Parts: sequence; C-alpha cells; structure tokens
Amino acid sequence: MKKFLITIIIILLIGFTIFYFFAMKEKEIPKVQTEEETVKMTKYYTYSTYLNMEATLELKEINFKDIKLTLYNGEYKDYELNYELNGSTLKFNLAEELNRGLYLDDIERSKYYLFVKITYENYEDETAEDEIKYYRIDNQTEYDKTTYYTMSKYNNEIIISSENEYPTLMFEVKENKNEEVVDIAIDPGHGGMDGGAEAFGSCERDFTYNLATKVGEKLQQAGYKIVYTRQEVSKNELIEEYNENGRAVIPSKKHAKYVLSIHFNSSDANYVKGLEVYSPIGINYDFAKSLVENITKESGLTISTRQTYKLEDGIYGHNFTESDIENSLKGYEEKGYKPYDIKTYSNYYYMIRETGGIVTGAYVSDLNEKVGYNPYYNSNTGAESYILELGYITNENDLEIIKNNQEQLATGIANAISKNL
Repeated sequence: MKKFLITIIIILLIGFTIFYFFAMKEKEIPKVQTEEETVKMTKYYTYSTYLNMEATLELKEINFKDIKLTLYNGEYKDYELNYELNGSTLKFNLAEELNRGLYLDDIERSKYYLFVKITYENYEDETAEDEIKYYRIDNQTEYDKTTYYTMSKYNNEIIISSENEYPTLMFEVKENKNEEVVDIAIDPGHGGMDGGAEAFGSCERDFTYNLATKVGEKLQQAGYKIVYTRQEVSKNELIEEYNENGRAVIPSKKHAKYVLSIHFNSSDANYVKGLEVYSPIGINYDFAKSLVENITKESGLTISTRQTYKLEDGIYGHNFTESDIENSLKGYEEKGYKPYDIKTYSNYYYMIRETGGIVTGAYVSDLNEKVGYNPYYNSNTGAESYILELGYITNENDLEIIKNNQEQLATGIANAISKNL
C-alpha cells in the first residue's frame, strides 16, 4: 500500500511538472518576414520620457504611400515617423522636437522588436491589396545597449538593444526594481560659499534651498519620486558641480527625467523684474509655458520683459555661439587646461547642458581634473532641465514676493508639474 501511494505521488508530481512547463512556457511569437535592405540608425536617445532616432534607408522602389515605426510582440503597434525622400534615400526621425518622439512610459511590459513598416501601393492592379514590407533597424551608433527608467507611476525598466534573432532594435519592458530611480531632480541654486545674487541686504542663497524643499514636499505628496542635488551647508563650504556627487551629475546618477534648478535673478537696473524660465532650445515648449502660467498665477510675479535670448513670453534659451565658445576657453592655456569640445548646439547653462547628455551638448569630460568630471557627458539618456529665475532680487517688488510668497511660488511650480507630467 505504501509503495502504491508513493507511486501515485510521483506520477502526480511528474504530471504537475509537465502541466506547469507547458502552461508557463512563453508563447512562441511568429517571426516577421523582413527585407534584405536595412534601416541605418545613426543616432538614438531617450530624453525626458521619449525616444527619438535619426536613420536612413536606401529604397529599391519609391512608390510608397505610408511609413511607420512598428513595435512587434506577436501583435503590431504602429507609430508615426517624420520623413523626407531624396532620390532613393529615405531619411527619417521620430520627432523634430528634442523632447518628443515615441512616448516610452505607457508601453506594456513585454519584449518588442522594432521595424520600419512601409506600405507600397499596387499601381498595376487597383483591386489588389497594398503591399506591406518590414525593414530591420541596424544600430550603427556607439550605444549597443541603453537602459531607460519610466516615471515611477509606471515603474518600468526598458532595455534597448539589438542582440536578438533578426537582428533589429529591441525593447525589453519589465518591472523596475531599482529603488534609486527618481522622477524629478530639484536643484537649489548656489549655496555654501556661492551666495549668488545680492541686493538690499538679501542673498540668493538665503532663499533657494528653502523654496526647493517646499517644491519637493509638494511633489512627494503628489506621488513623485524626487532627489535634491545638494543639502543645506554652511557658508564656508564649497559645493561640487561635477564628479560623482556633483549637482550636475546627481540627476543622471538617479535617472531623473526632469530637472528644476531654483534661482533668483539680478540686474544692474533695479527696474528690471519678472519671471524667466530658461529651457533647452529646440524642444516642445508646452511644459515651459505651463511653468510660466502657473507660477505667475499663484505667486504674483509678472513675466519678464527682457528680450535677450527670449524664445517666447517668459521663456528663454541660450546655446553657445562661436564667440561664447572662444570666451569660455580663454585662459585655459595659461591654467594648463585642455580645451573642451564645445559645439554650438551645447546649452550655455551647465545645469541644462550636462544633465541632458548628447542631446544638449554636454562636454565636461575628464580632460581637466581641477574642473571635475561628468561621467554622463556622453550619455544618450538625458533629463529635460529648466532653470527657474523666480524674480529679481535687485527689484524691490520682486524681492517682497521672493521673501513672502515662497509657498505660492512652490504651489505654482508643483501645479505645472502635476498638470503636465
């Protein structure tokens, strides 16, 4: 009887194992038939919450009627592409604006293969269906593998690579288990030995940290994961901008999607006043507009009338010019420094430039030990960063708002984020 029971148990265990194996076995995905020609991807990056790429394809036939980017995991999901045709060369990207493209955060967890899908019209037989062809994406960049982390409300990790059966670009979307990842980095401007702007017995340093923490508290209450780029320190301490724990490095280290740098402005003319939001150039400015709208609505600040580097009302941007580059590198030879490779698409402000990686032209490499090092300067994963100049300390009306309306300033910033991110 005992042997019989043991035999029954063994049979049940074997049966359960076989059932479990087949029940849990990943469903085999039918392979997509692809063309011999491949898409040559020469650039790709993630910026804020979007993927963008630049690529070309040499066509054998140009009578196409539609082109899409397709994500395939057994089912097809199509996305729009921007393209232009020069002769037989098809050139395309996912968006003209740096902070637009393929929105990554709401992609469901799965493994996806990416193809370019071209629909060709059948001119010879009007009754025949259009012909659809799929082209593999050949990654010709230096970035063989990129890891992107979504906003925490989605809590996904997306590994972008090309090591698969086709091969083509691939997404592996899975649950994020990295607890260090944040949504937003908040940078309290200046601090320590760096007092910032001063006027009427007040110093910029006296207000930035307090306001930054108020913004952070409101964002945490709204469910966002945040990190501060610095803590409050004494006035005789020096705060690092670069190296492992520098202000411009922490956002990348923590995989932030957005950066807000809190500042107050100054001018030799005490009548100059108002809010100025400094942003990357070449982006979609809807979020920047919302920052301007909500901050002025809540705080009583007016929009600055300053015209230099103005992009739109209250929004400003400044990339290096050739003259800026020349001036920036003056004195390097005397100091024994090596000149950085600064491009005219590099943003002038380091908290925007260095946190955006290749998208915003970061350049602080390990050339000059005394300056410091941004280990993410060549990253193709960047944060969308803004410098918020929240009124002029040198203007008495603005200074009253800066002193007395900190809560309202924080509410305006937090409201813009909650409405847009």
